[in-house]
Amino acid sequence: MAAYDYRCERDGVFELTMPLGTAPSAAPCPDCGEEAPRIFSAPLTAAPSIDRSGPFGMTPIPPPPGRGGPPGGRPPMSQLPLTGPMRNMMPRP
Repeated sequence: MAAYDYRCERDGVFELTMPLGTAPSAAPCPDCGEEAPRIFSAPLTAAPSIDRSGPFGMTPIPPPPGRGGPPGGRPPMSQLPLTGPMRNMMPRP
């Protein structure tokens, strides 16, 4: 299904949902019944965000440790233990 916009001279813009490619060039206004021409608007190319937990719908992410993060955070990469496969991939000093 696709949403199509129409502009009524008296009542303004309204939207109709129809199968893709089936929208007529004019449709009756749901309020007054007058024929309203179809108008073209930019398509929605990305799903709207449903996260509303922070300002402007954004969730604050804490800074990484060592850059103003909480004490006792993750140690720097140079202090992390290397596994066998990782040792083989790392350059030798």
